Amino acid sequence: MMEEARNYILALFSVLIAALTVYSLLRLTRNFTYKNQRARAVRTSLIILLASGGLYGMHWLGKQSQSGLKQAEGSLFISLVLYTLTLLALTYLFSKLRQILTEREQLKELAYRDTLTGLLNKNGMDHFWDHCKPNEQLAVLFLDLDRFKSINDRLGHHVGDLLLQAVGGSLKQFTSKGKRHIFRNGGDEFVIVAKRCGRKEAEQLAMQILEQTTRVYSLERHELFVSVSIGITLSHGRIDPMRLLKEADSAMYSAKQLGKGRYTIHKQGNTLQSVNWAGSSKAN
Repeated sequence: MMEEARNYILALFSVLIAALTVYSLLRLTRNFTYKNQRARAVRTSLIILLASGGLYGMHWLGKQSQSGLKQAEGSLFISLVLYTLTLLALTYLFSKLRQILTEREQLKELAYRDTLTGLLNKNGMDHFWDHCKPNEQLAVLFLDLDRFKSINDRLGHHVGDLLLQAVGGSLKQFTSKGKRHIFRNGGDEFVIVAKRCGRKEAEQLAMQILEQTTRVYSLERHELFVSVSIGITLSHGRIDPMRLLKEADSAMYSAKQLGKGRYTIHKQGNTLQSVNWAGSSKAN
């Protein structure tokens, strides 16, 4: 009984060594494109040492499990062949698993990304809300391009798409991993959700966005001056995504009515403060 348990433990260790060896080899061979010959030589040497060490470790454990048995003639060669086949089989399985996981991540990325701007889309926004902490402090900024419909109708959807790509590219610089998330809500609407963001920080962010996006865009043969209008709301207590988006959207439309190219803050009791990108403010 003790002998069986010992052999079982040794077999488990042998499988573990094989798995670690294969994992390490896959990590070392990933993106194996070095122009520096010295770096290639070092990595190749490490690969050979790892493979040799893994085979030796498996062979040593195999010898320990067979220590009470008479060694058959040619058993060393047979053992090495079996261990090599085991490593090759595990390498194939691990590489297939990695390929499946990579493809899964790519499909997930496609599902959550807007194909035109590369920003997160509505699916990405739903995913964000689903994983958001219930009482996290958030600032929601709702952006809309001024005069976009007239540009789209007058110059065509192709120019409109180019404009959306240009604005999306300007907005990407405001992305901050784990803190700020930017979504294309559809059409010419964009949403920015900033975590751990109070009113002062939200206003500073809105001013920076206005300064970066309100400008002349050179699109093929067209020179177009485009501004954006921004509505801001802040979370209070338990997060209600629908309410936050509705408040920010309402504030954005108020900014358009007050002159465009500005941001408006939604406040409790429907009191609004509008500030244009040049810094002048107006209470309503």
